[in-house]
Amino acid sequence: MMQSRERQLGVLMVLVGLALLLAVLGYLPGAAFLMIFGLGFCAVYGILGGRSSYGNVGFLIPGLILLAVGSFAGLDELVADINPAYFFLFLAAAFLGVALIHTLSFRGADPGERHWPLYPAAGLVLLGTVILAQDSLGVSWAALDAINYLWVIALIGAGLWLTLRPRRENV
Repeated sequence: MMQSRERQLGVLMVLVGLALLLAVLGYLPGAAFLMIFGLGFCAVYGILGGRSSYGNVGFLIPGLILLAVGSFAGLDELVADINPAYFFLFLAAAFLGVALIHTLSFRGADPGERHWPLYPAAGLVLLGTVILAQDSLGVSWAALDAINYLWVIALIGAGLWLTLRPRRENV
């Protein structure tokens, strides 16, 4: 089994090396290069067993992020004036993918381990939506200054709640 896994990783390394060589020689554009690396990380995730171990998520995360960045770069090459909000929405989709493909399937894991990718995904969707609203609806950034105060107040409130809430003793 180990020899088979080593052989698979060896083939993957040769393929990545060939992709790097093509990129250095100028035959592989940036977006395709990112996509190939993203697919490579996803392939390693699959080779190592995917969901069989929670630790395999370390290959899925960069794989999906590289695919998201490569997708945005490819779209940017095709569309002359793309809204930068889509970059954040593509990244949000990558984290949502991590949750759907991997972390949500671990029923024995604590909620933090299962749901953590949803938090950066939600933040990135919010940021992308704010940028889209600003560009699409003509909302000025000055009108969005209230958000600066709201998130600071929310941060202080959450800190006070954690500090002052009644403690449960671990018995």
